[in-house]
Amino acid sequence: MPKVKRVSRNRFSTIILAAGKGKRMYSKTPKVLFNILGKSMLSFVIDNARAIESGEVILVVGKNFQQIKKIFKKSVRYAFQPVPLGSGDAALKGLEQARLSNVLILSGDVPLLRASTLQQMIEFHHKKGANLTILTCRLENPFGYGRIIRDRRGRVRAIIEQTDATKREQKIKEVNAGVYYANANILKTALQRVIPKNMQGEYYLTDAVKELIDKKKKVQAYTADDPDEILGINTKFDLARARDIVKAHFFEELMRRGVYIEDPETTNIDLTVEIGNFVHIRPYTILEGNTRIKDGTTVGPFAWIKDGKHKKFLRNVR
Repeated sequence: MPKVKRVSRNRFSTIILAAGKGKRMYSKTPKVLFNILGKSMLSFVIDNARAIESGEVILVVGKNFQQIKKIFKKSVRYAFQPVPLGSGDAALKGLEQARLSNVLILSGDVPLLRASTLQQMIEFHHKKGANLTILTCRLENPFGYGRIIRDRRGRVRAIIEQTDATKREQKIKEVNAGVYYANANILKTALQRVIPKNMQGEYYLTDAVKELIDKKKKVQAYTADDPDEILGINTKFDLARARDIVKAHFFEELMRRGVYIEDPETTNIDLTVEIGNFVHIRPYTILEGNTRIKDGTTVGPFAWIKDGKHKKFLRNVR
């Protein structure tokens, strides 16, 4: 992933919340390790943090710690959340490890965010002199998302969850994307002041937003243009939808540089595959892993190649 130009004076830590169990995925595999075209969701998020030159990356993990650490051994640090007490507690665990003055908080199960969107959000935050900036998006169907409440001057006044929203508030299309950029000390103090309101002792980042607004801190919202970017993966249906989105963008990129994918619907190519120039990929072809397809190759139909290196005409390979 190419680096995105950023303002070097604004050094920041990135905290990635990756402790969720993902019960609705019905799998022993941690949700953030599910793959999209051969690349884990968590890899997408970490790559974004690196693309915008985050000063450090901190993964907040739970009981899935060992499975994640086997894959991500270098260039990240870990914070442990032994008991799942909500996003507020997870963020606080990460903030206790953070060493830089600003912090970007991302979710490990929101893999489609673009690095450019995050960079624009950070620049917006500093331009506005904000204490905390929320990433928002406008959705035609905002059901299930927290709504952004603004006053007549356009200032953020609250985030109201779906279950707490009035009928009027439910009609609001601007929603919370669950991505935050903040002054680390101010956010940490706000989280420490939050009093859990349920029997489980859980509290959330949105509680800290309310705390900051009540304390007259400057809270801003930056709006992403593309609703696909904020898609959270909670079920395998969501995973399939994300895969289709990534595949469409990836195949368009390949074909714009001259690769001919004869039938995109029946073709699957991992993001890790290297494909040369003037390549023709015929229907019902699957390319996986560290496969390399050299210039001028025709692959398929009905080819299945994993971790292979090929330069001539290939047919019916498995």
